[in-house]
Amino acid sequence: MKFRIVVGIVLVLITVNGGIVLHRYLRPLPPITTTTIHQAPVDKITPPPSKPPDTPPPAKIVPDRVIAPRKKVLPSPKIPDLPLPANSIADRIVVEKNARRLTLFRNDAPLKTYEIALGRQPEGPKRFEGDNKTPEGRYIIDFRKKNSDFHRALHISYPHPEDVAFAARQKRSAGGSIMIHGLPNGMGSLGPLHRLRDWTAGCIAVTNTEIEELWRAVPDGTPIEIRP
Repeated sequence: MKFRIVVGIVLVLITVNGGIVLHRYLRPLPPITTTTIHQAPVDKITPPPSKPPDTPPPAKIVPDRVIAPRKKVLPSPKIPDLPLPANSIADRIVVEKNARRLTLFRNDAPLKTYEIALGRQPEGPKRFEGDNKTPEGRYIIDFRKKNSDFHRALHISYPHPEDVAFAARQKRSAGGSIMIHGLPNGMGSLGPLHRLRDWTAGCIAVTNTEIEELWRAVPDGTPIEIRP
């Protein structure tokens, strides 16, 4: 009896469930609605144009700027270091202290240039006796000394009256005995080595061979300009 009841319940459940499934299967599907999705506009990206592999990059242009070509600096012409011809006579001497250079001129044309040594304190003009400075300004070769402590000497007309007056206002002496001279007696073998340093007490020094040329080419009364 119980068995029949159980079988009846099972059959009823199967029938009900089958009806539900059949109903769902046969039920018409709801209409499909299309939903429009609004998206933000996207800019179209244009790829950069391809550059030929062998094309050099364009030159970089700097606005409002002009690049001038670099000027080639030419060195000052160097007068050959040759013996001064025997008949050469100078009418002017220019001394450039910073360049350690003495040049002889004739009619504004250079005859020869000499490297020189100066006083032990070469910066600035000579003001007082014992300051070891070489004068600056315009003077003359006023006389010469064949026998001195140096191998020949051409005397420079320092001090001017203005130099004497300036020193006197300071209650000091302007000094003197400024010359173009050779090397100390007995030391002529030094030659050009003397130019390794400024060593005089205010004079202008050259080698013994050079002072022989100057002695011959520079007459008394020749103007000399000594520049800083």
